[in-house]
Amino acid sequence: MQIKFKVGALLGAGILVASAQAQVLGAITANPMTAKVGDPVTISANIDVLNANYCGFVVGFGDGSGKDGVSDVNNPVPLVLTHTYDKPGTYHVTLGGRNVQNHPNCGGQERAVDITVTGPALSAKPTALKPADVCGTGWKLSGKLNTKTGTFTCAAKAGTAFPADKPVCRGDLSYFENVKKGQYGCKP
Repeated sequence: MQIKFKVGALLGAGILVASAQAQVLGAITANPMTAKVGDPVTISANIDVLNANYCGFVVGFGDGSGKDGVSDVNNPVPLVLTHTYDKPGTYHVTLGGRNVQNHPNCGGQERAVDITVTGPALSAKPTALKPADVCGTGWKLSGKLNTKTGTFTCAAKAGTAFPADKPVCRGDLSYFENVKKGQYGCKP
């Protein structure tokens, strides 16, 4: 009987230690839940950090594409992404654990949210971006605009106010801002 108690106590302590250091998949939300083809949908993926903040995950957009993410000191959660859909339908957007950049899988069961997309499908050929149409007033294109993928960076002096109307990034690109460097744009 004493052996069972000791083993049970050791197992219980091991479970307590393991759970105190766990990071588990949290909520995934989408806004709006119903969108038109080509309109941006903002997806927020959260990780519940119980102690240590260090794990990897993937957001699947439900259309065959996805985005890896990590939760650590340099990458606070939630991870907020913008995604557009080219065809109408219901898309099952998921949040799951994945080994990313040497970060172990975030624990817990996969989370999901469904998004309904309405309207006619977009044409296969995206509208060509022009450098003059990309950056807001007071901002200049830094480097080249990749007209094929839609990636770009706009730059200004540090402290310059960011445009009120944020650009909508195409496909799997994410909008970013870097206050210290005075940059914003769309990147993978």
